[in-house]
Amino acid sequence: MKIFKYPATLYLKNKLATPLIINLAILLSPNCYAALISDLYISEVMANPDAVSDSKGEWFEIYNPTEDAFDFNNITLSDAGSNTHLISDTSPLLINPGEYFVFGKNGNEFENGGYTANYVYSNFVLSNTEDEIILTDLLGNSLLLEYTSGFTDSGKSTELLATDMSPINYAFTTAFNYGDGDFGTPGSEGTYTFNTIPVSEPSSLWLISIASLLLLIQLRQRKSVEEPQLQFP
Repeated sequence: MKIFKYPATLYLKNKLATPLIINLAILLSPNCYAALISDLYISEVMANPDAVSDSKGEWFEIYNPTEDAFDFNNITLSDAGSNTHLISDTSPLLINPGEYFVFGKNGNEFENGGYTANYVYSNFVLSNTEDEIILTDLLGNSLLLEYTSGFTDSGKSTELLATDMSPINYAFTTAFNYGDGDFGTPGSEGTYTFNTIPVSEPSSLWLISIASLLLLIQLRQRKSVEEPQLQFP
């Protein structure tokens, strides 16, 4: 199993490497991942809890349909407006193959309606009318759910019932309760059962060739900058 994890920083001769060089270095390491953030599903959303206030009870769930684990560290959570949060923890935030991962606004189960959050975010709010959930990695790969009026209902989560994350493939959860009585299945399987999707890994030879070429270009650019310029009287 390969695990995708971005390093916090990577320097070349005390100069910050470009994101592309960073990620190529990661892909060439023994701890790289084939899965991308865009391979995952936003499988369930609770934007309008009834048992507690929205400010305490909002959450959304991610499902990993691939055969690889994925680390959410350094993924940016945002909407199309001003809400933004950099997901970060001192430990890996792994979602393993076939597992669910819950992002919540409040991690206290005695206050949030009774669900368990795998990660607690801030500066991000789920609107009850229309909004976006966008998860973006350092390369710009993104996972996006955009919903409009009618997507949410008081006290009911909205769950994905297909592998296409179009809003028309989501429906209100009415068969399962959790915690203090709201309907939803945070962190566990709901009405729909997802199948595992293999994710192909890039060719090692291709990666080595591209990485070598980009590194050569960067070194030549640095050399041209550092060489003294001749000055004529």
